[in-house]
This record gives sequence, C-alpha cells and structure tokens, in this order.
Amino acid sequence: MDKQVQSLTEWLNALNGKTIKIEKTENGDTDIVHFELQEVGERPQDNPVDDYLERALLLRGSGSIVNADGESVPVPGDTYEIVLNELEVGGQGGTSLSLKNDRAEYTLTAAE
Repeated sequence: MDKQVQSLTEWLNALNGKTIKIEKTENGDTDIVHFELQEVGERPQDNPVDDYLERALLLRGSGSIVNADGESVPVPGDTYEIVLNELEVGGQGGTSLSLKNDRAEYTLTAAE
C-alpha cells in the first residue's frame, strides 16, 4: 500500500463509528453525502487490462445523499467507493482532508 493510501486509511480508521461528510465534485456536479463509517477496506484492481473494477477504497456503513432537489435520500447499498487511480491527498487538517483522483475531487470532513 503506498504512503498516501496508507495515510488516508489511517485517518479514516480513526473515524470508525462516526459520521463523515463527503463532498464529491465530478464533471461540474457536486454531491454531498453524510456517511456513518463502520469499516474501511480496499478492493484491488482485479484485471489490470480492464479497468471496470478499479482499485478502490471501500467505506462501509450507511449514509444519505442530498439530491438536486435538496432532499436527503439513502445511499444505495452499504459501501461508498473512492477510486485510487492517480490519487492525490491534499490539504489535511485535523477534521478534514481533500482528495483528487482521475475522476473527481473530494473533501472529507469529520462531523462534530
């Protein structure tokens, strides 16, 4: 596991049992997810030729997403994925950090 992924995993593991706010911006669209984190795992890339199942950090728990109408709806399933391809961990404060990969930008914030 590379140092950035290890650092991110350790930061997230410290938040097990707590709610984190995930702001994800992709293609000009921002989603806000409130996610109660129960476990952090990783999915390896099964087939380096076919990137359908890319290497990803798997956040397990439950959560809700604020949709375009401002309504809070449950996150489908019990896993939130952050693809690790070209991952850059940016500014990290005590309660928040920023991430960027080849698809999106994220800001993760620990709920008070």
